[in-house]
Amino acid sequence: MIIYFIIGSIGGLLSGILGIGGGVVFVPLLTYFTKSDFKTNTGVSSLAVVFVASGSSITYVLNDFSDGSNLLFEILIIVFGGICGSYIGSKLTKSIDTASLKKIFAILLIASAYRIIFSTSVSSAFQDNLVLYFLIGLVSGIGSGLLGIGGGIIRIPMLIFFGGFEQIIAQGISLLTTIPTALTAAATKIRKDTQLLKIGLIVGVFGVLGSIVGGTLAFNVIPRDLLNIGFGIFLTLVSINMFISSK
Repeated sequence: MIIYFIIGSIGGLLSGILGIGGGVVFVPLLTYFTKSDFKTNTGVSSLAVVFVASGSSITYVLNDFSDGSNLLFEILIIVFGGICGSYIGSKLTKSIDTASLKKIFAILLIASAYRIIFSTSVSSAFQDNLVLYFLIGLVSGIGSGLLGIGGGIIRIPMLIFFGGFEQIIAQGISLLTTIPTALTAAATKIRKDTQLLKIGLIVGVFGVLGSIVGGTLAFNVIPRDLLNIGFGIFLTLVSINMFISSK
């Protein structure tokens, strides 16, 4: 139980600070500490992500992450694309070479990390393009279904580069859209396995407190520029981990 508390707390804290669902933390930690296989842990992670993303989302909404802008329609479009993508990704898990997929994602994450750390511009020619928001949801949803991640490490860079959003707003949008996306992936993967369901619930519940603390830090303690750099560094670390684990 202590192991699940530690895993949940770490994932939840990073979820709140960086706007991720926590799956990129949950999967490697579960794999290392519980010795379960990668694909099994993606299902557990997807369910845990539902809880920590919900806790972080509440904190972001209470802090008015969108600065008064109404982003409901954009969020719904991303959610729709995300649900479609996560279902497709979950169904493809057994037929796709996970190692090769992780290497591709690792390369994309390195490129995204570089842009986030060293680029100051958030303007985009694709702003307010509904097809763009659907594609953002679809691509991140497929990643969620295949790798057990909430999709934030894919969705946030895309929202910044193509949607023109600031880091903190992109994080808030990503968290809100993570919930139904991860729930779809979890339902597809572990609905018939009561043991995995139990573990996912435990990790997720333990992660809620950490997600609230992390969200509070993101708005009241950590400067926005430092938040950008922190997210870029985090993407770099995730990329390195993906390369190592894909061998």
